[in-house]
Amino acid sequence: MTGSPDSSVEPVTGETPETPRLVPKLVRYFTGSVVATVCSEVAFVLLYGLLGVGTTWSSVLSWLAGAVPNFWLNRSWAWQRKGRPSLRREVVPYAAIIVTTLVLATLLTHAADTWLQHEGVSHSTRVTVVAAVFLGTYVVVFGLRFVLLERLFRRLLLHETSEVADER
Repeated sequence: MTGSPDSSVEPVTGETPETPRLVPKLVRYFTGSVVATVCSEVAFVLLYGLLGVGTTWSSVLSWLAGAVPNFWLNRSWAWQRKGRPSLRREVVPYAAIIVTTLVLATLLTHAADTWLQHEGVSHSTRVTVVAAVFLGTYVVVFGLRFVLLERLFRRLLLHETSEVADER
């Protein structure tokens, strides 16, 4: 139940027109993450499996193939941010959050590849398992990234709201 338009009473849920509800935001985040993950996974399989690029470069380039669309989808769609992003307040913290995925994917795919080569498994089996490890890394950190990104974008919204209030 909300107050009248001129009322100073906030909605019971604490939501405002500037802060989208959590469930729709989570659905948008999930959808954007699926798009980014598909971009990353396809790039990884092509680089590692088809072209024979090592796990480190495959992980880095594949991460980049998903990180760029992921940033724009999350920023503009999931958190509905508009305008030019602030390098210091938005891009750098976002990069710090998602670099964790890159580091984990690189370490885990390298470990899996090394172990599977030592075990002498076939190339196709190695590609399948290492690609699954790469994908699994993204699945495991999905929830953690949502929580961290939600905190980042909420903090930015609060900062922007206080700047507008200070200007009045």
